Amino acid sequence: MRHVSIQVNKTDEKFKTSLKSRIIIAFVLFAILIPAIFLGGYVFLAVLVPFIAIGIFEILKAPGKKYHWWVHLFTYFIVYLYAYWFIAGPNLSAYLNDPTNYVFSLTDYYDGLSFPLSGILLSLIIYFLIGILDETFSFHDVAYFFLMTLLVGFGFQSFFFLRYVPFYFAANPNLALDWPSGLTSSLDTLKLGEHAHFQYLVSAELILFGFIGAAINDTLAYFMGTYFGRHKINPRVSPNKTWEGFLFGLLGTFVILSAVGFTLASFGFAPLPFLTLDNWYWILLFALAVPLFGDLGDLAFSFVKRSFAIKDFGKILKGHGGVLDRVDSHMFTALGLSILVVVIIQIIGLF
Repeated sequence: MRHVSIQVNKTDEKFKTSLKSRIIIAFVLFAILIPAIFLGGYVFLAVLVPFIAIGIFEILKAPGKKYHWWVHLFTYFIVYLYAYWFIAGPNLSAYLNDPTNYVFSLTDYYDGLSFPLSGILLSLIIYFLIGILDETFSFHDVAYFFLMTLLVGFGFQSFFFLRYVPFYFAANPNLALDWPSGLTSSLDTLKLGEHAHFQYLVSAELILFGFIGAAINDTLAYFMGTYFGRHKINPRVSPNKTWEGFLFGLLGTFVILSAVGFTLASFGFAPLPFLTLDNWYWILLFALAVPLFGDLGDLAFSFVKRSFAIKDFGKILKGHGGVLDRVDSHMFTALGLSILVVVIIQIIGLF
């Protein structure tokens, strides 16, 4: 009988120090973000403001060049426009449709990712104009800033989408079906969105599903890749990522999130109306999407960093790099889940 041995990779003192730092920073970030996620509303809206500001600063610093003040000013403006357009866009549309009965709302009109086409076109024109007038601003800079502002701006908007879109169903009982049955038996007599249990707990499940799921995937892949990784995925893009870590993170996260999704659905507290036991395949799709989009985000941001020959976007989070280094997988996960939600509700005809 052939003896099979499993070889464990050795780690040095530097790894242990880095790991300790990463754990401390992770706890600090969770201590800030998790309460904000549960509280939702304007609290969550405000908490992300400084994170976005730091992310924009890291976009400007990554190329290693000094840009004129107008590049900085416009980049801050356009990213915040993308991130918070979901407030201005739908509310403006609601006001124009019925100004007499209009009431400002953070959530009631938020039925999908809000893309300001005029803002996207303005961004393209302005960055090209800067490139034409400023000889230090190359075509590579135009493409880099146009794409990164889109990615980061709508990435952060997708965080808001996952947190606030459940309220759109709550504000429209004809869309909410029997969800969640554990809270109320009559949506006609109780506005679900005003129920405290829904407002602070059930409505937070969707973003927590993606946020914590991405963290689980990162953690499982990191430890498996560190101790057992042998085969590199793409050393040119990410020297440390291995297939062993990827597969362990994918399967482990899929199993955990599937169990969470089915448990929530079985107790009548599904994150969204279609994530029920009757629609078990959507739960499995969401559980699979989280690690896949998370890994794509990690590799995509690594690809950007390698193009500038930098290890991290920033140093503000010791052991984690910068804000963009920390939210890369979470951002792609949020974007992926947001797209899935929009596509699925179009397929089943809720909107």
